[in-house]
Amino acid sequence: LRLAHVSKEEREKKVQEAARVLQLEPLLQRKPKELSGGQRQRVAIGRAIVRNPKVFLFDEPLSNLDASLRVQMRIELTRLHDELQATMVYVTHDQVEAMTMADKIVVLQTGLIEQVGSPLELYHHPNNLFVAGFIGSPKMNFLRGTVTAPKNGTVSIRLAGGDSMDVPVEPGRVKEGANVTLGVRPEHFRVSDHGLIRGEVLVVERLGGETFLHVKATTGELLTVQAEGDSPVRMHDNVGLQANPTDCHLFDQSGLAIPRTTRHPLAGEVRRGSHSAS
Repeated sequence: LRLAHVSKEEREKKVQEAARVLQLEPLLQRKPKELSGGQRQRVAIGRAIVRNPKVFLFDEPLSNLDASLRVQMRIELTRLHDELQATMVYVTHDQVEAMTMADKIVVLQTGLIEQVGSPLELYHHPNNLFVAGFIGSPKMNFLRGTVTAPKNGTVSIRLAGGDSMDVPVEPGRVKEGANVTLGVRPEHFRVSDHGLIRGEVLVVERLGGETFLHVKATTGELLTVQAEGDSPVRMHDNVGLQANPTDCHLFDQSGLAIPRTTRHPLAGEVRRGSHSAS
């Protein structure tokens, strides 16, 4: 601001306003070496705020922070965006940051745009295997299959283990005998005695509110299942897995998604404002 020949009074006003927005007022008299990593990150954002930009560009601003600070700064940046109502372009490799902070996400691979859309649009309607595997944590499970009969409004597939499923996707995109990939998110699997897929539980991760089961299917795929926090399943148990066909995704041999017959009701929903992540 001094280099821009801003008056002392105006400089003071801008600094105080930025400090208020970033909750830095108690720290204004401290030296940089006396600040924590999260506080230094907020100071860096404050340097941008005092310039009153129309667009902010953040290039992985949270990558050097520990897990708890990343969560705190993610919340603060979202709150800041809501208060300033400025456009923010946020570059990140962390899909959790993209999903929780963005109004619109641009997914790139080797410099090429794979898909553009709201977080829930990319989550429920990924364009291809890359987007499907990138969005969501833990990532989507993939199983090999073969088309047995395209029908009216569904496609029947036979999985590698021999079991069949009717998936509600547009049937005109694939032919009988074509190799396809079935995608199932961890939260859409449920443990069932009469499951379509069977396998051995290799690892059980109990997080309290939820439990993650890592299952090796009899067909060889390693699958992740999100179960209830008090799931009775133990390591080395043999389990069956079932999934509702309406929650499943289908991808053709080239990796492109076969459009689902119905769209998720929240797929087009965005938060108020303009905040994008890539």
